[in-house]
Amino acid sequence: MQRGSDRGQTTQDFAVGISVFLLTVGFTFGFLPTLLSPFGSPVGDDITAKSDRVAGTMINDFGVDGEPRTLNATQLETWLNADFDGDGTPLRNDEDELREYFGLRASADINVTVMNVSEGGIRSMAVVGSTDATAGDDYRSQTPAASTTRVILVSGGVCDAQCVLVVRVW
Repeated sequence: MQRGSDRGQTTQDFAVGISVFLLTVGFTFGFLPTLLSPFGSPVGDDITAKSDRVAGTMINDFGVDGEPRTLNATQLETWLNADFDGDGTPLRNDEDELREYFGLRASADINVTVMNVSEGGIRSMAVVGSTDATAGDDYRSQTPAASTTRVILVSGGVCDAQCVLVVRVW
């Protein structure tokens, strides 16, 4: 019997075919998750919930009765300058005290800032009385942070057009 172009599959043909198939399947399963990773959040839901809770607490604690999303400037300034633990450091510079006020763990970092937004949309630090309206550590984009932003007003003409409460927890 003569062999020609009608020969059957050899072992080597089978091995090469299966190897190419397995490499293709392996590559697909290995590469597919990286295609979807840009759409995933690097921040956990627990940190996002903490950020939302802090923003809600600020609005509830310093809100003006009958005026939604309006913070009382006098209460806010008193709070920023308060020394709850008696160590001589105002709350705005004492992150341990700030974490304790909001009920956060000692490992959490937090920054609470009220930004003044002018008519042109330019943001600057709001000044309440003689105090910059910020508390906690400076966020330097070193790690992913959960950020909650609420559009607010602050009594006493602190805001030009509006103010924005920005809470970052990381």
